[in-house]
Amino acid sequence: MIIVSLIGLKKSGKTTCVEALVREFKSRGMKVGAVKSMVEAKFTIDTEGKDTCRHQRAGADFVVSLSKDEVAYIEKKPTKSRLDEFMKFIPKDTDLLICEGLQDMDQRIIRILVAKSTDFLAETFRVRGAQENVIALTGIIANETKENSKYPVFNCMWPDEVRELADLILDKSV
Repeated sequence: MIIVSLIGLKKSGKTTCVEALVREFKSRGMKVGAVKSMVEAKFTIDTEGKDTCRHQRAGADFVVSLSKDEVAYIEKKPTKSRLDEFMKFIPKDTDLLICEGLQDMDQRIIRILVAKSTDFLAETFRVRGAQENVIALTGIIANETKENSKYPVFNCMWPDEVRELADLILDKSV
């Protein structure tokens, strides 16, 4: 399985890039999964007073919520989740897993840095982690520049560039 993480600051274009890559890899016949990491968000699917929250408070180690067409797994964690902790939920036949915001330093992860602009590039690297395994830049920065001395820059709003980025991901996964 190929694992890619798009990391960047808020409002830098991460979700737009994830959508473009999912569509591109699906068009190639691949089974694609997506993970959204919200480490700084206060969001929870487990709403105070609702049944799932009550199950947790009663002592359940985890809760599975089933609706007409969704399944959600809820497990309270004292720290942010790491790749190995959620891989058990990913179907074994998944070809590509695209993670948005996953800052895990696991060496299996191919990283793409998503930046707002060249002015925010250094801050994005500083805040979102080491430069290990970063293969490219994308996001709003691609509207400003096509060149970077260290990384290729791709605009996920342009289908040709999404294809090129997808090709690079596949090349780097070998």
